[in-house]
Amino acid sequence: MNVVKKCIRAMGRKSLAFKSAVSTKWYCKSMNRHLRRFGVNLTGTPKFIARDVKFDSTDPSKISIGEGTVITSKVTVLVHDYSIECGLVAIGKQDPVYESMFLREVKIGDNVFIGQNAFIKPGTVIGNNCIIGAGAVVGGVIPEDSVVIGNPGKVVCSTKEWAEKKYSAHEYRNGSRRRK
Repeated sequence: MNVVKKCIRAMGRKSLAFKSAVSTKWYCKSMNRHLRRFGVNLTGTPKFIARDVKFDSTDPSKISIGEGTVITSKVTVLVHDYSIECGLVAIGKQDPVYESMFLREVKIGDNVFIGQNAFIKPGTVIGNNCIIGAGAVVGGVIPEDSVVIGNPGKVVCSTKEWAEKKYSAHEYRNGSRRRK
């Protein structure tokens, strides 16, 4: 990628920081536009994606994000893995010209919440209505309606069970008005 494109992307990120301070609605529209230009597939309109989320620039077209998804601060979404390079060197099969890597899609379903500092590994498929806890390292296929926590990420309950428990205990409060 040439230097001009890198500068334009960096400037886009800086303007998003300003927009997030001014208006959430304005910021969300700008972020979605920025992600589309970057190459990420938005299969719906995400509710919120923090400006410091790290999307893999190796091939952003391999990342798809569904309707109503929230991705919080410092989340990393990877589509590549160079670990095969180490393995090929170990068995004497390294390509002398090219670096070798795995390149796999990441699919994030509709109405998914991904907590701060979560790490989404290459090849991950997250079903609809999932909650990924802060700091979770997620790989593989996460079934719909799952709550995942930990490293490695494990399903601990269904989203419906979790929501019923929180609702019954009144462990939540209403935030700002819904945007239309």
